[in-house]
Amino acid sequence: MLNNQLAINSKLMNGFSLIELLIALLLSSILLAMVIGLYVTGVTSGSKSLKYSRLRTDIQSLVTMIEKDVRRAGFGGSDYLVGISANKSIDINSAKNCIVYYYNHNQSSSLEHSNKMAISLKNNAIKFKTGVGKVAEDVCSATSGWKGLSDDKFISISQFILTEMVTSSATATIRSLDITLSGELVSDSQYSQSVSSRVQIRNPEFN
Repeated sequence: MLNNQLAINSKLMNGFSLIELLIALLLSSILLAMVIGLYVTGVTSGSKSLKYSRLRTDIQSLVTMIEKDVRRAGFGGSDYLVGISANKSIDINSAKNCIVYYYNHNQSSSLEHSNKMAISLKNNAIKFKTGVGKVAEDVCSATSGWKGLSDDKFISISQFILTEMVTSSATATIRSLDITLSGELVSDSQYSQSVSSRVQIRNPEFN
């Protein structure tokens, strides 16, 4: 009995063998690699989710901003009408990716530089310009003076389509605008977002 107890104690005092230590080390390394892999995957997935969330938010914000501004087109009287005949609240170019509109946003007593506006798709970005002429085809062909509304380092705008609809009666004409805006991440084009909306111009054109 005593001999058996001494043998057990002697074995316990000897500790782990080299092979046992190597096996334990190998299993620990595999477990650590799995944990690190899961962490990296989680961080990468989280980062992509944040970027896609911002993409959706930015595209929707752009459309909302355009809606709010264009809805007021023509406010201020006949001086604020555009087009070749200066008789429309909005004017769209033939490519349907640029719009010209005027409105009296600052309650000015006369038409000012800041009251003359245009929004256009330029170099995969949404751009804004003031002090423009009344004809979209001429305004939209210009390359200088435009300021960015979208972040071209984060989002590449792939599509900006404007479709005008007209409802006329004997006394007045009311215009509506369909807006389609699509964009993708500059860093990863597989992440894209598209938003469509319809806005009615508040100010009728009296015949």
